[in-house]
Amino acid sequence: MNLNPTAPNLKRLPKINKDGTLIRPIVNWQNAPAHKLAKLLSKLKEIHLPLPCGFNVKNSIRLIEDLENTPIGDNTKFASLDIANMYSNVPTKEVINIFELLSTQLDVDTATAAELISMTNTVMKQNYFTFQNNYYTQNEGLAMGAPTSSALS
Repeated sequence: MNLNPTAPNLKRLPKINKDGTLIRPIVNWQNAPAHKLAKLLSKLKEIHLPLPCGFNVKNSIRLIEDLENTPIGDNTKFASLDIANMYSNVPTKEVINIFELLSTQLDVDTATAAELISMTNTVMKQNYFTFQNNYYTQNEGLAMGAPTSSALS
């Protein structure tokens, strides 16, 4: 239990896979007031509102395992897509509408759907961070480093 929560802070990590001196801004949510709620929301979202697409990549290890069991012909071509600024471009105002639609499509009971939406609203309102002793609000998108960013994307 985090008895002394603090505002999430922005860290800068170098993009070692890119040329130049690019940085990747990551918000450290470890001590954020909504950290545990965000982690719980991510788990509940996967249980109650799983993505309908069977082509999602869970992680790189699972991708390799899946590819090892996939017959690959001589004319097979692979494509790798790099989505620039994915989390910061998530239309957060649409997340609740998407959750409501998925809840209806997946026959999630009304009480559970309402709790998921309430939790999502609470976590998304905590979209702020500190950097060099100043506080900032991220008005659009989600922060890289927040426990819910990948689940809500």
